[in-house]
Amino acid sequence: MLLLPGKDIDETSLVVSISKIQMNIRLIIFLAVGVCGHGAMVPAAEAPQATFIERAAGFFRAESGKPLERAAKEPPLRPGSGNYTRAYSYSIVGFAARCFHLGEMLDEANAALVENARHYLDHPLDIIDRDSFHWHADIVMRLIDMYGPHGKVHPGRLTAETEAVCLKPIWIYVKTSAKHNKPDHTTTKTWHFHSTENHHAMDFSLQWHFARLARNKSEYQKLKLDDGSSLEEYYRAWSEYIVVYCRERAKKGVSIEIMCPGYNSVWLKGFYNFRDFGEPEVRRSAGMFLDLYWAYWAQEQLHGVEGGGKARIRGVNGFKHAMHGIPALGWFYFGIGTKPKEINGEINALLSDYEPPAVVADIAHSARAGGPYEILQRAQGLGEEGVGKAVMSDSMKPNKFRTDGGGIIRYSYCDPAFTIGTLMTEARPNKDWVAISTQSRWQGVIFGDSPAARIVPVVRPEGRARDVLNGHWSVQSKGSLITQKLKGNKAGGPMIVWMPLEGMGKPVREGDVVFVETDGAYAAIRVVGNKFKLTEKEVSNPSIEGPTRVAPPGRVIQPEDDFAPVILEVMAKKDVAGFDAFKAKVKANQPEMKGPLLVYRTIYGDSLTFDTGQKRIPLINGKPVDYTPRKVLESPFLNADYDSAVVTIQKGEQRKVLDFNR
Repeated sequence: MLLLPGKDIDETSLVVSISKIQMNIRLIIFLAVGVCGHGAMVPAAEAPQATFIERAAGFFRAESGKPLERAAKEPPLRPGSGNYTRAYSYSIVGFAARCFHLGEMLDEANAALVENARHYLDHPLDIIDRDSFHWHADIVMRLIDMYGPHGKVHPGRLTAETEAVCLKPIWIYVKTSAKHNKPDHTTTKTWHFHSTENHHAMDFSLQWHFARLARNKSEYQKLKLDDGSSLEEYYRAWSEYIVVYCRERAKKGVSIEIMCPGYNSVWLKGFYNFRDFGEPEVRRSAGMFLDLYWAYWAQEQLHGVEGGGKARIRGVNGFKHAMHGIPALGWFYFGIGTKPKEINGEINALLSDYEPPAVVADIAHSARAGGPYEILQRAQGLGEEGVGKAVMSDSMKPNKFRTDGGGIIRYSYCDPAFTIGTLMTEARPNKDWVAISTQSRWQGVIFGDSPAARIVPVVRPEGRARDVLNGHWSVQSKGSLITQKLKGNKAGGPMIVWMPLEGMGKPVREGDVVFVETDGAYAAIRVVGNKFKLTEKEVSNPSIEGPTRVAPPGRVIQPEDDFAPVILEVMAKKDVAGFDAFKAKVKANQPEMKGPLLVYRTIYGDSLTFDTGQKRIPLINGKPVDYTPRKVLESPFLNADYDSAVVTIQKGEQRKVLDFNR
């Protein structure tokens, strides 16, 4: 456990502290039962009501005594880049974290960290390569803060000699990165930054953490960055930036790489360090931000599978459930979903004593018990595209997000049996957007019957492209969605609707509609005014994505005309008399074309008007979609006014207010 002094104490945190003391006692008993020999742990069955602490401890304990298994160092991903060493370094720091946590094989753990640091000192291009170094280096900083010579948990397990070697490549990274990424929040409000959302956060997390530790070390105290700043000044500036960063996400939209399970987990990992090791206001802001994120995720996930519209779901990843990143942490925190087989970027979270508050855990476990609900959220996406490189360079230019409105309405309909959602936007040209917002957007349905079960309308990449930018636009009300390929896309190939073989019945085609069922729901897919093929095949591009990125076997609906609008409707079985009744309900609502306008009454009784000419804003029950609603977050569980920075998390009588302004 990591218990840090100096926290602000109020009634809520006092209750949490008492609860954690009780859990600590349980953990001591839990671990004591498994101890034998020289600190080795005997695997034990997980208790039915296991806590986060017990699940995390059990994960480390299960690896006890195993030797280091180094992942391979791989060649550069692109010309001019450093070696691709992300997996190698993750294997090193994961081994070291487990050894320091359990108090075993300490010599081997120290030697492994030294080996990792010396690789980068011998290959300096790998340090400034954004695909490798900062993915693991903030974990090294946490290990120093917890287990180093002055560690807050078990000082001395990580030796002074190891610390000295580990800091050397990190100083090179920080000194180089400081030329490009500045802690400027007064003019940018944190919405101008290089590269992607997750890279930016990993970058400033590492800069902040190094400055925090090294500013008081004799060998670094007098060193200056290129702009003349001392590490003390740099630490203070980044601390201010972090507080503003958290506040701005509460004000204007939680995430840009929306609900992306892999990228969100590495984006967040530095916030665990801010919360555990920062000054009081940094700790408070980062802790509230983690509460906000987990409420944001909890209300929409279904058995650990994240639902709703997403961004940066690359390649065939949208056709299968991610087992790492956010879903893995969802299992550790809430005991839902699938137990992860390995961890990488999740290490900071597992070594922290942060846990989502009780109200968030209740949302995660029983949000749908009261029946269906809607989620409406604003997100940032409009702006000026920057120029980025995999290796830090003076020619880089930052992405500049507009802060007068994000241009995205994230809408989800959450039924106990399914979640259907999309990112509603205007039919804008690609140049209006920052690419990380438009890259590989995901929409569709996930079903509660199986992590595999889903229906995904998507524009596939053209030729050798890996991603589609600005691929589709859509309108949705409740369980009914209309979508169309955008003329303003980049690298867009065919428009398809994908379904897996696993977890769903066999689709039945009746005229221009394809019907399919799961154990808990019925769905209908209609291609409006156009012929289509229904095939059973694997969807992949092995020459680009590699054999390990082939989609699961699935069925594909592919219209002859890529720009034909597609209607997707889903209804829970409990809400209709049977499959035949559902089919009749769908067939009774025929789409009508009035020139370019598609007018459709949904199975829920709503009227949708959709301009297939891509000029007019869609209408829901006669009203244009409002892309700038008053609220940035709106649902039965998570609410905040746009630009207010005050977020309310609520379920039943439980309520927690996150005031980022205080």
